[in-house]
Amino acid sequence: MNLQQIKSLFSVNLLYANPQATQRQREKGKTKNLTKSLLIQYGLVSLIMLPFFGLMMLAIDFPKYPGFFTFYCALFALMTFSQALSAILNIFYESKDFRDYLPLPFENVNIFAAKFLVVIFVILPYLMPLLVLFGITGFRANGVIGLFLGLVGFFLFALLFLLLSTWLITFLVQSKIFQRYKKVSQTILLLISMVGIFAGIMYLNNAQTTISATGKLLDRGTFLPFLPFWKWLVNPFSFYSLFSFLFFIILLIALYYVFTLLVVPKMFKILLEESKETRIVQKRKIRRTRNFTSQLRIYNLGLIKNPTLWIQMLTGSFIFPLAMLPGLLSSGLNLSKLDLKFFAIFPIIGISLAFLTINNSSLPSMIISLDRENFNYFKSLPMKLNFYLRVKFHFAFFIQLVLDLILSLVISILLKVPVTLLFGLLIGNVIGVYLISLHYFVRDWHLLNLNWTALTQLFTRGSGGFRVFIIFFATLLGAGALIGAIIALIIFIPYPLVVNLALVLLLGFSVGVILHFYQKNFWNNL
Repeated sequence: MNLQQIKSLFSVNLLYANPQATQRQREKGKTKNLTKSLLIQYGLVSLIMLPFFGLMMLAIDFPKYPGFFTFYCALFALMTFSQALSAILNIFYESKDFRDYLPLPFENVNIFAAKFLVVIFVILPYLMPLLVLFGITGFRANGVIGLFLGLVGFFLFALLFLLLSTWLITFLVQSKIFQRYKKVSQTILLLISMVGIFAGIMYLNNAQTTISATGKLLDRGTFLPFLPFWKWLVNPFSFYSLFSFLFFIILLIALYYVFTLLVVPKMFKILLEESKETRIVQKRKIRRTRNFTSQLRIYNLGLIKNPTLWIQMLTGSFIFPLAMLPGLLSSGLNLSKLDLKFFAIFPIIGISLAFLTINNSSLPSMIISLDRENFNYFKSLPMKLNFYLRVKFHFAFFIQLVLDLILSLVISILLKVPVTLLFGLLIGNVIGVYLISLHYFVRDWHLLNLNWTALTQLFTRGSGGFRVFIIFFATLLGAGALIGAIIALIIFIPYPLVVNLALVLLLGFSVGVILHFYQKNFWNNL
């Protein structure tokens, strides 16, 4: 391997994975530290993920519970594999850029190593809980030395996991079934990815509630493949631990050579064949008739047939609300007897739900960029750009609204929200979805990317995942404070009907101001 080549390729792939962030850094004059700046952003996202998962494990004394240690290893390994599956499919099998490297003096192994390093940074937030698990277990068992052993064990585990995951994914991609039914197989694999992440989050939520309520914990059965790591952290100098550590080192070396000699050549052959497929820009002669709008809707429907797009949209939109749902259900919250005087709260809840579900990976935030080169073709047609973009926006808004309304109805049924209050929640959700979809639609216009080769380039535009987490926590804090203030007004002011009417009028006025702003500063300028 050539470390200098790997470093250069890693920088290129990292910058290429987030072109908008790269452009912003260049505009600020930070041309010398672009890679460092992006690495810092990925690191911040990983640090934000630590309390989301890692703090849930502090209640368990893992040196005394090998069953729970091995279970959490298996659980987080499944969740990380789910994310790695999506990342490897996107970065390797959908980028289709391997032909671009053929004229350049780069070895295949170095190209793959650089791309794998980018994959590691993509899955790093999901590896952080494992780092906490190994660190806490080692420190509680053997102090500072145990903490060091935990770090060594984590890196060994992560390397083994990445090599095995890549081998498994490559084996699946090479299979005849995958090659014959490529789209269906890819959809199934990405569905497994989404289900694995949801299942892990929901289990952790329920498990933490049980521990807090009972105060007692019975150990689970051990998962034998992960037991050597627990032995290594708790009793590192036993014969079993030393033998296991030596065995894993030998296994890691063997997997490395198998990977470089067998897996990489096969992957390169598949990827080279994939990259030969050229994108054909279909320029159909479209006549403007009374059905022209319908034709554009059918065209937009064809843009969203990609299974990767749907899995990323569903995962990115609903992972946070669904992760919070088990906690709400286990708390015994029942809104069936809530008084009608609290009606004004529910439009706010509906708008807040829209804030949680619409983000960088939602359809409104990429519907224009999905056109690729076709966008320039449509601009050349004898029609107003305003008309074309309005059709696209209303299409994306309708798709997003259907998804949000389904989620709102499911949550309302589970929490037994009265019909009159449900009406307010749905109104608020429609308003929220429209305004936030409009915001991300305009954002897509400003960050327009028509030359993308992998969907991850569209998801990571702007501040990427860091922006999503900031909005998530800001929404929780802001909505909580606002709802608390409204409840206080309704309780302490003797005329709740007046309070509700005033809040509804204020909400309507705010919506009007926002719509006027976008009409003046966006639609009228097209």
